[in-house]
Parts: sequence; structure tokens; C-alpha cells
Amino acid sequence: MRAMIDKLKASIKEHKEKFEIMRNTQTSLENFAQNTLFLTFAKFSKLIFIFFIISTSFFIYQHSTSLSWDFNSYVLNGRYWFANGSYFELLRPPLMPLIISLFSFLGWRAAEFVFIILTSLSLMYSSIRLAKALTFNSTVFYAISLNLSLLNMGLVNGTELLSLVFLELFISLLIENNSLSGFFLAFSVLSRYTSLALLPLVFLHLSIKKIFKSLLAFGATLSLWFFYNYYKSGNFFTSLADQYANNILYRGYLMQPIQLAHFLQVQNVLIPFFALGVLLALYTSFKYFISSKKLKLSSLLGLVNKLKIEIIMFFLLFSSISSYYIVPIKSVRYLFNLVLPTFYFSYIGIIFLIKKYKKFKERKQHEQVLLSVALIIFILNLSLVLIQLPQQEYETPEMYHSAINSLNHLNLSTCSVMSNSWIILSYLERPSLPFPRFELVNDSLAQGQILVFFKHVPEPDYVKNGSFIQSLPIITENKDYVIVGSPTCLPIAPFDDTYLQQVDGIIFNLQGYHINQNPCFILFHTSPFLESACNFINLKGFKQDEYRAFQ
Repeated sequence: MRAMIDKLKASIKEHKEKFEIMRNTQTSLENFAQNTLFLTFAKFSKLIFIFFIISTSFFIYQHSTSLSWDFNSYVLNGRYWFANGSYFELLRPPLMPLIISLFSFLGWRAAEFVFIILTSLSLMYSSIRLAKALTFNSTVFYAISLNLSLLNMGLVNGTELLSLVFLELFISLLIENNSLSGFFLAFSVLSRYTSLALLPLVFLHLSIKKIFKSLLAFGATLSLWFFYNYYKSGNFFTSLADQYANNILYRGYLMQPIQLAHFLQVQNVLIPFFALGVLLALYTSFKYFISSKKLKLSSLLGLVNKLKIEIIMFFLLFSSISSYYIVPIKSVRYLFNLVLPTFYFSYIGIIFLIKKYKKFKERKQHEQVLLSVALIIFILNLSLVLIQLPQQEYETPEMYHSAINSLNHLNLSTCSVMSNSWIILSYLERPSLPFPRFELVNDSLAQGQILVFFKHVPEPDYVKNGSFIQSLPIITENKDYVIVGSPTCLPIAPFDDTYLQQVDGIIFNLQGYHINQNPCFILFHTSPFLESACNFINLKGFKQDEYRAFQ
């Protein structure tokens, strides 16, 4: 009898364990399903879909009617890797060209539009995902996100919107304390290097185990690109150093002041709501800080956890402004990361005003009014985009095709070409190199280079010097461009020099000495420890470089 009872107990225990496993599995599947792209899209409102169709249509129209220098350079990198292309820039982050290359079997031009549609679709998803993490109304948050600056700048250069998508997913998982957050931050960095400044946010996991996992996911995701850098150039950080040298180190002489107009362009109609939201967040943070009487580590960690979202958004706000300040040439696109804290604080400001208005007492009324305000903001932004559309000066391919046809008619189709629009010509399948410095123009011509200068391009200055241009051996000229050179020319050759190699070549030709091209020196020459550590990682010993000329 006792044996039967024991057997029955064992059977009950076994079935109970199986039931627990089934219940845990079901719970896990339910949690996964709630976060999947399919079910999230299945639950979204029709209004979100309308916003997506309108914004994506604009992105497609914008790309179909223009030639973007940066966008085309990313396409050229993809062609270099997968279609025997002849031009490559290592300073460009790799994710966008890789995504376009995945769809190149459709044709490279078609792949560009697939990339645009997928990125816009991903923005819709990431906005919904982040709104859920913030407990915001997803339709309202997505509508606010489609502001004037995002529509104008998001995809014209290719990487801004892609980086924002992964940034929103990173923040969503960080708020939910999911250690996979580092994975999405890495993808944001591989879209645009400015996201690298956000790495300290990983420590807001407030758990050594989760911080380690997040950093591991971040490092593992970046590692393939670093290894490619080492294979290509002998240093893991060449792409980062090239980007830094091109945008900051060798641009110091062009230092421009901060322009308030750029902030107005990014935030536009959201400015009053943003300002109110910032004040409310500061007040809330200050109130929490004052109420925290104990200064023990546990209480401080608890306070940080309570204010995690505010800390993230203020960090984003200040890092965006500081990044814009550091870059010598001030461009509104360098403020693009400011859009995310703008959307967040604006949402807070809007909902505060609605709740304060006594006429709307019920939650349902709040939601209806909130949705109405978001719809008005979206329509206003869309109207501004359409009003500005005729005034946008996008590059068109006609004059470039004309120049290419001229080269062909002059039997120069196999000649090496240097141009002030070398990216555009290369994108249009006429391989070209960067234009020479003024002091090296005659040397370039003597070597057999053909020079093609487009008159509307602001650089180089000497193109505007009519007497200098007329002193050169002009082959043909019209109102749009001038072609200079001789029938005896150099053959076309691939060009994949790093930016530092190009600078070194120019300085050697002009000054007679070489610069130190070591990325560790370029990035960390002001910090002996970091430079030595960087050299150590690159198998060159824990030491600084002896030769220290960089300009």
C-alpha cells in the first residue's frame, strides 16, 4: 500500500513539474509574441499605418528626385565589396552598405529603395516599441516623431534614420533591463559613429551581470567590423580614426559658432512642448532627489533606477549638443540625435497641458485630445515639408550624365578622372578620384589625369578663378562644367586609400614630410595611456609612437 502511495506521489510530482514547464513555456511564448514585430503590427492603429505610408512615400520621392553625396558613397562601398566596385571609403560605417548589398540581386538602384522602405518600416516598429517601454501612446509618439527635421534629414544621407531606429530599440531594452540592449547600440554605432558616445548608458542596467552581458553583446557585434579594419589596414580602429580626422582633427581651422537656427530646424513646432517637458522632468528629478534622505549606495541605486528614463533622455540631450559643438563645421544634420529627447520631452509637455485643462477630466478624454494634438502636429509638419519641397536644392543627374557623355565622345572613357564631384560620377559608373589641391593641379595634369570641375560645387575655390582655369589645357567647357587635360592620359585604377593616406600624400607633396598615420596616435595622441593601450591591442606593444607629426 505504501509503495502505491509513493508511486502516486511521484506521478503527481512528475505531472506537476510537466505542468510547470508547460506553463512557463506558455508564459515565455506569450511574452515573446507580445514583443514580436508581427503581433505589434497587428495591434497598431490604422492611423499609424497612414502615417507610415505618407512618410515612406515622401522618403521614396525624395530619393528618386535627388543625388545625395553621402548616400551614394555608401552605395559605392557596397559595390566595392560585392560588385567589384572601384571606389571605397573605409571611414564610412558598414551597416547601410551591407543592407543595400543584401538586396542588390534586384539591381543596385532597386536595392536603395528597398533599404528606404525597410528603414521607414523599422522606424514605425521601433517607435511603437519605445512608446511601449515608456508607457506612451504609440500612435501619438510615432506621429510626433515624424517631424519636419526627421522627414527632411532622416534618409537623404542614408544613415541618420537607420541609426535612430537601433537607438530607440537600445533604449527600449535598457528601460526593460534586457541585457541584449548592447546588441542594438552596436548596430546604431555601425550605422553612425556618433552613437558610440552613448556607451556609458549601458551601466544603467545597475547589475554587474547584465552590464557584462550587454557590453559583451556590444563588443561581439562590433568585432567583425574591427577585424575587417585590421585586415584592410593593419589597425582595428582605422575607420574611426579616419572619421575623426576628416570631421574634427583636420577641420579645426574651419571652426564655426553654434547656430541657433539649427536647433529651430530640428525641434521646430515642438519647441514650446519640449521646453515644458524639460522643466517638468527636472522638477520631478529634483523632487525625487530631495525625498531621498539616505545617501547609502543602495538608496542611490534605487534613485537612479527610478529616474532611469530621465537620465537616459538628459544624457542623449547633452551628448547631442556636445557632439554638435565639437565638430568644427556646424551642420544641422550633426544635431539629428537631438530628435529623440525632443520627442520624449515634447510628449511629456503635451500630456501635462491636456491633463491640466479642467474640461478634460476622464482618461478617455485625455487620450482623444492627445491623439488630436498629435494629428495636428503631424499635419503641420507635413505641410511645412510640402511648402519647403520646391525650395529644396537636391542634386540631379542630368549635368553629370552630360559630362560623362562628353568624356566618351572625346575618347576619354578609359582615362583616369579627378573631379570635385568624384562621388557622384563614380556612383553614375564613371570611376573618379578626389580633385587635386591648387598647388598640385599642374602635377596631376603632367601625370596624365583628366580634371572635370563642376561649376556649381563650392569646392575647390580655384574653380571660381577664371584666369587660372583658362590657363589650363581646356578640352571642353560649358556653363555647367569644364574638362581639363590632354589626350594622353593615365588608365582608370581602383581607389581605396584611407583618408589619412590621402592627407599624408598631400602633405608630403607640399611640405616634403610624412605624417604619422597610426590610428592609435590620431585618436589618442593627447593621452599617453590610451595611445599605448591602443597600440598594445593592435599588437605593437604598450608604448607611444616616437614620430608624432600629424599635420
